[in-house]
Amino acid sequence: MRRRHDEQGMDPIGEINVTSLVDIMMALLVIFIIVAPMIEQGIEVNLPTAEPAKIDVSDVVTVTVSSNDRIYFEGQRVTMEDLGERLSNIQAANADAAVLIKADQDIRYGRVVEVLDAARSAGLSRLGMATKPAE
Repeated sequence: MRRRHDEQGMDPIGEINVTSLVDIMMALLVIFIIVAPMIEQGIEVNLPTAEPAKIDVSDVVTVTVSSNDRIYFEGQRVTMEDLGERLSNIQAANADAAVLIKADQDIRYGRVVEVLDAARSAGLSRLGMATKPAE
């Protein structure tokens, strides 16, 4: 803390030196700007091409089947048994929920049918397939 001289002697100055605080905040901001684009990582899926239809996304859950036959429910890897259980829980909470299936175009057709069957067995009837728009 600095002191200033006046007629009566030395008085303390009640100012906070914010220069170092600003330096630290700027460094953190630069780090955040560099790291932020790397944080968002998804599951790499090569979608087939088709004309997409508009859907209401307010009550949609996403099931992804990657090119290596791994199944993801809302971005978390699950087994086929876990998928059926989670879809049953969704159906119990919201009978009108929709399931959007994102499947890589190069996977076995049977794997997609297994996911569709799990959704139907859970009692969900609103099913959709994600595609890329045709060019």
